[in-house]
Amino acid sequence: MTDLKKLLGRRVTEILTKKNMKQCELAELLNIEPQSISRMVSGRHFPKIEHLEKIIEVLKIKPAELFTLEHVDDDKKLVDDINSLIATASSNQIRMLHKIVTAVFEQ
Repeated sequence: MTDLKKLLGRRVTEILTKKNMKQCELAELLNIEPQSISRMVSGRHFPKIEHLEKIIEVLKIKPAELFTLEHVDDDKKLVDDINSLIATASSNQIRMLHKIVTAVFEQ
């Protein structure tokens, strides 16, 4: 069984990264100790409901975004998803995708 605290911590980390924000900045905005954020993102602590509400408000996200806890870790699943997208792509989308993939692999 998956540990909800760890999934939530991982999700908060993803959102912070996406928003280019550090844990200490979030702690300051929430007016809590940075160690509290550290314990939360490491999955050692589940935040109080009032902190969850503040996190949603401060990060300007919808509650559903915070609780989207399903992560794709399996490479085979990722490849299958990519193949499904390609199978339904238009000619222009395939050409654009080719340019993007080529650029990534030429680095």
